Amino acid sequence: MSATKRPKRALRGRAIATILGVAWGSFAIVALLSFSAGLEGSMRKRAQGMGQGIVILWPETTARSWRGVPEGRPIRLEEEDARALLAEVPAIRSISPEQTRREVVARGEFVFRARIAGVTPAYGRLRTMTPEPGGRFLSERDESESRSVAFLGDRIARELFPDGQAVGKRIVLANAPFTVVGVLQAKEQDSDYNGTDDERVCVPLSTFRRRFGSRYLDDIVFDTVDPSRVEEAIAGATQVLARRHSFDPDDESALQWWDTTEGDRIRSYAFMAMDVMTGGASILTLLVGGIGVANLMFLLVRQRTAEIGLYLALGARRRRVLLGVLGEALALTVIGGVIGVGTALSLGALVGASPLVETFGHPHVTPLVALGTTLLLILTGVGAGWFPARRAAALDPVRALVEG
Repeated sequence: MSATKRPKRALRGRAIATILGVAWGSFAIVALLSFSAGLEGSMRKRAQGMGQGIVILWPETTARSWRGVPEGRPIRLEEEDARALLAEVPAIRSISPEQTRREVVARGEFVFRARIAGVTPAYGRLRTMTPEPGGRFLSERDESESRSVAFLGDRIARELFPDGQAVGKRIVLANAPFTVVGVLQAKEQDSDYNGTDDERVCVPLSTFRRRFGSRYLDDIVFDTVDPSRVEEAIAGATQVLARRHSFDPDDESALQWWDTTEGDRIRSYAFMAMDVMTGGASILTLLVGGIGVANLMFLLVRQRTAEIGLYLALGARRRRVLLGVLGEALALTVIGGVIGVGTALSLGALVGASPLVETFGHPHVTPLVALGTTLLLILTGVGAGWFPARRAAALDPVRALVEG
């Protein structure tokens, strides 16, 4: 092997290694952040399966005496309390009282034991109870006329109606006939109370009271006009209920709250911290690749000293030499970036089309990540090529020709 071929082969190998270093850094940034975005989106979707930005209130037992009333008194909420909260707490947008119990639901030989929920029409939107095409959720007329109608969870509908035709059919609920007006559209749900919605049967609250003779609520579900006003809504609701039921507003045992927006905030902060850490580590990896590009460009400038000197001696502008070296550095960086980003996108597409999507969600590149990665690659390429380019442009033509 000739002496001239050996350096060229070594230089080619070093260039490939440099490009792969940049590719690995680019891959790490896009892959980690896109998978993080997909996982966060999947978790948010599953969390919102129970309802978006809702608050759930349960009556409990007092732990303090208040104005002559002893402690240990159970709080009994009624539908009028829900109306009072909607009327007197400005931060509350919509509200639904809820009563529940387990009952047998049957259709012919198909029998299912399910959670029956007596609710108002607002419950459908609050709890993301989207009906399948051709059906509907409970209406105001169903409630005002105490109609014997039911909205079925999708799992119950499959059990009772294997043929898939449930809307308009009759079921027997607690030995009484009910007409199915809608079936829940299948949804992801990772949070629940009293069971998941696919096993829930919703009936009008007025019908529930008439059938089962129950006047006290199990819980109240509401949302706010703005997510930032949840604490205001909880404080206002506590004051209203404390006045109506004569308990100490500071008695935290009297009412139990589940603010689902708090979980949303915690999840958002957790993913933000994870993105900062993984993104920072990936950026450092890309910068290491950029150092590799800079070293390669210094080596190329050193090997081309005579060539650059001759170029300058023939009248070439130093600016053209500077831009030429910068362009080579930027080209190496862009090639590595394209390889890394392309690999990351391909991996994300494969995961999105595989069963792994149930675990990781759909990995996707956000506009911020796309813009940030592009700018970072450009800055890395320019930064890696700047000092070698300045050195090349500053060469003395005569000395370069002699030393070269």
